[in-house]
Amino acid sequence: MNLIASQSRKLAPKATFNKKSNSLSRDKVEWEKYLEELKRLDLGHELNFEWLPGTVKFKNGKQLEEEVVGNTILIYAEDQERAKKLLAHGFAEWLLNQHTKRYRLLINKLIELFEQIHYEEKEKLIGVITKLMEESLTKHKNNRTPT
Repeated sequence: MNLIASQSRKLAPKATFNKKSNSLSRDKVEWEKYLEELKRLDLGHELNFEWLPGTVKFKNGKQLEEEVVGNTILIYAEDQERAKKLLAHGFAEWLLNQHTKRYRLLINKLIELFEQIHYEEKEKLIGVITKLMEESLTKHKNNRTPT
């Protein structure tokens, strides 16, 4: 992303909290400030986060404490200090995802092309096998002696 495009996207982070607390607005402001500190490198201005303490989610048989989905960091840890560390972890993960996005797109396009070529070749082969089967059945039918 070029500097001009990233500067035009300097938006306040959107935070969603699912924690019942009297200090919810204070916590939200503190978390938004923390995310803004992480964005000092002029990266991640489109990034948001949601703190969903107590949410249980599994991936590959492991319980997740945090995950990055698109431009949103989802944090499931209940402890606020742990969740804050996970926000930094999610930010780093998001940055790496941005770096590898082009490669994943390229690999997915190559897989798509391979599957298309494979399908076309398979259909040709099925056509040949079907024709051979029909010829064999016709030959077998014509070679049968009437009883």
